[in-house]
Parts: sequence; C-alpha cells; structure tokens
Amino acid sequence: MATPCVLWCLVLVDLILISSGTELVQTSPSYTPLCHGDRLVLTCTTTTGAAFWKIPGHDNQAEEILGPTTIEGLMLNVTNKDGNTVTTTGIYESISVSLNGSEISCAGENSIINPQFVTITINITDSPVAVTDININPIEDSSILITWLYQQNIQCIVNYTVMINDSNVSSQYSSIGNNITLTSLIIGTNYSFIIIPIDTIGREGPPSSLIQYIWNVPAQVISSDSVTIWWNDNTENSVQRPPTQYYTFNVFNAPISYNTTYTFTLDYTNVTIGELLTDTNYTVTIIPGNAIGYGPSVTVNGQLIIITTDVYSSLH
Repeated sequence: MATPCVLWCLVLVDLILISSGTELVQTSPSYTPLCHGDRLVLTCTTTTGAAFWKIPGHDNQAEEILGPTTIEGLMLNVTNKDGNTVTTTGIYESISVSLNGSEISCAGENSIINPQFVTITINITDSPVAVTDININPIEDSSILITWLYQQNIQCIVNYTVMINDSNVSSQYSSIGNNITLTSLIIGTNYSFIIIPIDTIGREGPPSSLIQYIWNVPAQVISSDSVTIWWNDNTENSVQRPPTQYYTFNVFNAPISYNTTYTFTLDYTNVTIGELLTDTNYTVTIIPGNAIGYGPSVTVNGQLIIITTDVYSSLH
C-alpha cells in the first residue's frame, strides 16, 4: 500500500515544480542590503528546458543563456541541466553603487503573451551612520578601553577612525572592531575623542558626539560631620573622567591612640562606621580613589554621641 503513496507524492512534487516555473534567489551574500564591492551571486532554476535573463543596462531584452557569457558586467553560465530543469547563475564580482535599485529577472521562457519572469531588486546600503552608546572604562593607571555600538548594516563597516586630542597633540587610530584600547595616558590631562565609521568603499559616516574626558584622580569629596558620613561627589560633570571606585577612611582618636583604616567600594556617597566610643572626639579622613590612584583627602572632626542602643551613631 505504501508504493502508490510514494508515486503520488513524487508526481505532486513534479507538478509543483512545473507550476512554479522559475525560481530566482540571491545565493551570496546572505544579507541585504548589499555592501559596495560585494560579490553578488544569483541562481535561477527553471523547469522548461531553457533560461532567459533580463540584465540591467541591456534595454530590457531577455537573453537565453546557453553557456558562459558576460552581459553588462554580469557573468552568466549554465551550471546544471537535468532533463527540463536548468540551473543558471549570474555573478557580479564587485557590486557598484550604479546598480542600486536595479532589477534582474529570469524566466523559463521568453513569452510576450504570458511572461513568467521572476525579479530581484538590488539594494545597496546607504552611507554609514554615526556610532552610538560610547563608553569609556579605565583599565589601569594609564590606559582606557573605549567601546561603542554601530546599529545599521554593520557588515558594511570595515573599520573605525578614532581621533584623540589633548592640549598639545592630535592623534588618529584605526580599529576594525567596536572597541579600542588607549595607553600611555598622562594624569591631569584633558582628552577629547571622536569616532568615525568607514565603509567598504571608504565613505566616512558622521563623527560621533565629542567625548571630553579628564584623566585624573577623583576630586575632593565634600562631607558633613557624621559617622553615618554623607558626602557629595565634587567631580565636575561637564567632562568625563575615570569614575571613583572606592573610598578610604582613616578614623583617629588621639587620647587613646585609636587609629583604624577602612576601605570601602561604594556606589553611593555615605557609610556608617560603628564600634566607636561615645562622648569622644574623633578625626575622620576621607580619601577617594580610582584606577589611577588617590584623590585629595578631606578631614571631618567631631564628637561621637550614641543616639540608639545599636551600633548606628552620629558624629556632630
């Protein structure tokens, strides 16, 4: 009983191929829109024993493909023939901007009354756009990692130009990926960065927004007088710099030679220091730090008064 089913299935597949007539697909590359300079390969399969192509720039004339030939820069050839099924290919070795929006068609017959042409439109990417989401991350005391995103037809970007300026020197670097590591930065120097994408034919995209960055230790914090100590980040906000990563606290009580150092890694500007003596004068020094080193310190002086029965206290 299985044999008739198999035979009917095979017949049905043949009928589908015959009814469809022609198939035209982009074999390579796998993406669209195309990049300038891409090698474009189109494959046409027909079921009529012949293959006709219409090529851009050829006055809309249909050409039957019987063997290797080149028309208007498109290299055509018959790659397979199995009964009435014919497979032909059309190849542009390097796609050019002049072909953007052009149509290429293929059919199994060149009938004026009932044309069966299948058409593909060539789409080529526009000029590059600006990069976005630029981030600067300190690596150590003299180097940073800059990262960014490019979100449109990234396959058509071959490299990025990174322009760096300080007060004395302008430098230019190239990166093939969406990041670059810069070394030998000088402490206390103001830097500015611009990133420009470059596509496959050398067209520049618009420059990124100007990124200003101060390579320096953190600015001095401004603190109120309390052991649950609160302070303000005094860093100037108009330009970027390596972020404050930690704070070191020196707690000193002269009469009893109490001297303790605490180091905290904080994302906020307050900390509670417990286990101190009531009615006692303390000196607390706060020192901010980042990947480069320590910033200037600030000193808080006051007397500790316990305000609850637990370890939380306030320095006044």
